Amino acid sequence: MILGIHDGHNSSSSLISRERILWAMSEERFVRKKNYRGFPKNSLSYILSKEKDFEYITVGSVFRKGKRLGDIKEFQSKVMKKLLYIYHHLSHSYLYKLSNFKECLVISIDGAGDGLSFLASIGSKDLEIIAESDVIDSVGDFYASITELLGFKAMKDEGKVMSLSSFPCSERIELKVLDYIEELKSFKNFLGVVGREGTEKLRELLNYKGESFNEKVKISRFAQETLERAVLKAVDNLSKEYGIENIVFTGGVAQNVKLNTKIAENYNLFVPPFMGDEGLSLGSSLSDGKIGRIEIKNTYFGYEIENEKVEEIIEEKKLSYKYLEDSEIPEVVGELILKNNIVCVARGKMEFGPRALGNRSILALPTRENRERINKILGRDWFMPFAPTILYEHVDEYLKEPKYSPFMTLLFKVKEEKIKEIEGVVHVDKTTRAQTLKRESNPIYYDTIKYIYDSINLPVLLNTSFNLHGEPIVCTERDAINSFLRTKFNYLLLANYLIKRENL
Repeated sequence: MILGIHDGHNSSSSLISRERILWAMSEERFVRKKNYRGFPKNSLSYILSKEKDFEYITVGSVFRKGKRLGDIKEFQSKVMKKLLYIYHHLSHSYLYKLSNFKECLVISIDGAGDGLSFLASIGSKDLEIIAESDVIDSVGDFYASITELLGFKAMKDEGKVMSLSSFPCSERIELKVLDYIEELKSFKNFLGVVGREGTEKLRELLNYKGESFNEKVKISRFAQETLERAVLKAVDNLSKEYGIENIVFTGGVAQNVKLNTKIAENYNLFVPPFMGDEGLSLGSSLSDGKIGRIEIKNTYFGYEIENEKVEEIIEEKKLSYKYLEDSEIPEVVGELILKNNIVCVARGKMEFGPRALGNRSILALPTRENRERINKILGRDWFMPFAPTILYEHVDEYLKEPKYSPFMTLLFKVKEEKIKEIEGVVHVDKTTRAQTLKRESNPIYYDTIKYIYDSINLPVLLNTSFNLHGEPIVCTERDAINSFLRTKFNYLLLANYLIKRENL
């Protein structure tokens, strides 16, 4: 077994065998600080409390100094194991081993890591590097600068820019700041600066004063179109040159589902469900030459909720509850949702990656009313869409040109006649970021939605992550209770214990 560590932005820990992923989780979930940067001591401790034996350590990213390096060396001296540093973009790229492609073009794009912002490789038995860009020509940094320019937090709120770019706007910005240069096999940043300097340069060029929502939309559309044009050009050129139509897209920019969907229109696409820097711990371990392809059906690799710990907290806080057997959950929770209750769920192993996929979720009927209720309770930005979970057998009824998308990495156009029925999970451009669910991925979650379908002919639920606005997704039993107590949601299913709001 191989222990993986990432100690930078959105740090994480993982443990894999040569056949499967055993554990993987972000440190932010333990320390309750979004995108936590630092040594992942809590997630490491949790993994080592479950599995003490491993062969060696891999670390995602190479360059570090000071306390970061000291923490790594101190940990190594405690466990006395071999340690290998794996370059940042290689760690992203080795996630290609989770795809089912025998050969693929692997594209890794983010803000920057170990001096690079883009790496293209051919993935087969190993990776063959074919193109790269350095920090100054960073695609991810351009999008982060737009995020900062619009008053959001860079490296965190890029999804807000993407959401705004879907709103209608008659004005267009004609400005060339980013391109892919075929002869160089590299992106080119015509601003010539990055970071805060890039933000200020864009402020000057765009004459941005932050006066209106329409202005934000206009600039967001410009950023999204610039991103899509540059990345699609790179993919098209490299695919044509090397004759490969299987694409693995990873790195922080692969969180942009609008871009992913554009790529998927013309290529066979796989986006790892932990495409951001949290995936570096796992990706670094996948660099082991003895590891081939690993199939994943879900992302439940994190902290595991336990009934015994729930019992202790319930007794301590004197909460009223009802214990449910696994076989009872679909009907009981399904009935609550049918009565228009909003149900928080924290059970089983936590998802790894940015999406809640049924084990750390807030569930409701996909109505406009519920969208507005949840937005108000959580204090979310009104323009941010919610996503659905749809039973895979029924995707053709709701989505145009559907694909199997178990990890919410693609957008789909919703059929016109179905928009009103699931209005709460349809964005302004008539798209939705669906999790298409097969029973093998999560039987109890699947059966809950199936119960609702059997009752009212609706195989769709609103599924948003169980966390307060600005906080990480809940991790432990106590996190779930504390977050629930700070909201006005109706019910919490915590492991096998159903806790009701009115009894609190």
